[in-house]
Amino acid sequence: MARLDFKGMMVPTFAPFKADGSLNLEMVKPYAEHLKKKGIAGVWVNGSVGEGLAMTVAERKAVAEAWLACRDDVPTVIVHCGAVCLKEVQELASHAESHGASAVAVVPNVYERPATTDQLVDYMQEVAKACPRTPLFYYHIPIKTCVNLSMSEFLAKGVKRVPTLSGIKFTDMDVSGEGRKCLAVDSSLTIFSGFDESLQEALNMGFTACVNSSGNFVPQLGCRIFSLMAAGDTDGAKKVQEQLLDCLAIIFAESGGFNGAGLKAACTILTGLQLGPTRLPVQMLTQERMNTVRKNLESRGFKVY
Repeated sequence: MARLDFKGMMVPTFAPFKADGSLNLEMVKPYAEHLKKKGIAGVWVNGSVGEGLAMTVAERKAVAEAWLACRDDVPTVIVHCGAVCLKEVQELASHAESHGASAVAVVPNVYERPATTDQLVDYMQEVAKACPRTPLFYYHIPIKTCVNLSMSEFLAKGVKRVPTLSGIKFTDMDVSGEGRKCLAVDSSLTIFSGFDESLQEALNMGFTACVNSSGNFVPQLGCRIFSLMAAGDTDGAKKVQEQLLDCLAIIFAESGGFNGAGLKAACTILTGLQLGPTRLPVQMLTQERMNTVRKNLESRGFKVY
């Protein structure tokens, strides 16, 4: 089974909603065209900032289909299919495969959580049965799932029992410890760095790919970090990483820390894309807070809308 080989920056897409909370699928095409213009060749659909777990199965399928119809703009489309109900996960994974997804990704059950890496591998085996011809990724994000198992141990066991296992999205700040161990398991696996805040450090450890939210609205910073690290200019890359951290600090100061509402607001402010509100319990930024983010980003030299 061929594994997905992706290098560079991928972005997790925001869910496009209308003011009344219904899907606004007409926004997907201009969104994809925007990413293409910025040099982004891959998307991670229906993930955390994509509010996949806040949508119905039918809605998630519709969003996946809309993005898969835009592969002329973004050739690599990974569809996140994680849910609490395994049958729904399998339904979504089978749907993604039938529509030609580049890969399927899943978080674990976040109610009855796997307690060991063996239990997690068992779970991934069941998911893989629903999409046997499609590369499969595990989405490691313990800040959300509260599942914080050894990912290097999981991968070492998983590659022996799940033929389609292609890697993980490592949304964990421990890139120099557990992250580096993951890279050593099997060179044919793709280990995505998930936190924007640790991109430069991850590349320094040997990561070659990321799924970073900031790539939606300040892709020039992440791409610059990639190019500087490739050229061996670690100091230059660290300086750009500081610029990225400053941008994120401005956003999170008004959104109460890391959450999809702040990032989605920043996407609107910095790209002009009208992607609509977030779904409860995630609260959108007030207009006053939006204005503060806009003013502070503009003061740093970013073009705002």
